Amino acid sequence: MAANAPASHLTWLGQAGFLLETARQRVLIDPWLSPHEARLFEPPPFELVAEEIDWVLVTHEHIDHLDLPFLRRLALHSPRACLVLPAASVPAAEGVMEVCAVVPGERIDLGGLAAHVMPAWHALDVADGYSDGAGAFVGYVIHGAGPTIYHAGDTIADPGLAAAVRGEAVDVALLPVNGRDGARDARNIAGNLDAREAVELARAVGAHTLVPHHWDALAGNTERAGAAADEAALVGGLHVLVLARLVRYRLG
Repeated sequence: MAANAPASHLTWLGQAGFLLETARQRVLIDPWLSPHEARLFEPPPFELVAEEIDWVLVTHEHIDHLDLPFLRRLALHSPRACLVLPAASVPAAEGVMEVCAVVPGERIDLGGLAAHVMPAWHALDVADGYSDGAGAFVGYVIHGAGPTIYHAGDTIADPGLAAAVRGEAVDVALLPVNGRDGARDARNIAGNLDAREAVELARAVGAHTLVPHHWDALAGNTERAGAAADEAALVGGLHVLVLARLVRYRLG
């Protein structure tokens, strides 16, 4: 980012949710602001993300990523906002707000920003097995905010993932670190990268900074975010930034 360029800011909303603010755009990624019986902390204040939202990027249709009650409220406060989500998830969001359906490999103009849609490997139900879901699971590489940002959505490790993202000149990788195990699979909680795998992916795509997420919000599906820093220390060459919830972080 040039010294005289307007600053961009990133705010972690908990779980996989982020607010990206630039001089021209306010973009939400996987916001989850609705109450839930398994939440370990209160939802972020609606006022923080209610006004002047331009885009909402959603990676898949699990409720902690596609929060339909929140989006219905948001549509009343930010009527120009457009919801970007995988084409397979469009029926779930029908009638909520303006929708832009995407598939992996697509590039979306966000009005001063650009999002390149990446594949992800996940499961809506564990019994279905982990796969790319024929485009039902995606991540986004966002260009134009200063540092290039990669939000992986929910995903496990797969050779195709690093191959798809490599070449995007990623600076900051926002990656899940809660992992997966048999106990959670038995409860139909689809898992993600663990801390070691997140570090490996961040390094493989050339990122200089890893921001762990998806480790804090749901009872029975948490992880110690510092585990990513421990893993990074073993291999070097990667900063791990554990963001505080609801605190704006200046990018650049």
